[in-house]
Amino acid sequence: MHAQFVLSTASDSVQIFTQWGKEKAWKKSSPKVLLMRIENSNPFPVEVSFEINFIDELKVVETSNAQMVKIAGGSGGKSKRVKLKFKPANYNPEDVDGVDVEITDVKH
Repeated sequence: MHAQFVLSTASDSVQIFTQWGKEKAWKKSSPKVLLMRIENSNPFPVEVSFEINFIDELKVVETSNAQMVKIAGGSGGKSKRVKLKFKPANYNPEDVDGVDVEITDVKH
């Protein structure tokens, strides 16, 4: 069965969904990465700042630098989406059990 994106966090009509996958989906030996989909359902563009805590055995083993992404506004009831990929800089992604994503700011 194919993994699904799950809602990690939401703030101010911005939602961040995550799932673990392969850096190159078609390549069997491709390394594990965190796939992230960020959606803006506001009718205006926003700038979203967030951090990712990588968790192993219930402990945070690494926190990403603050990340910032700009997303266009949605229209006609459809939200705009941005897709990103992340992996810990100093920790083996294969050992990461989960993530906690925290939106630190949404600017209009």
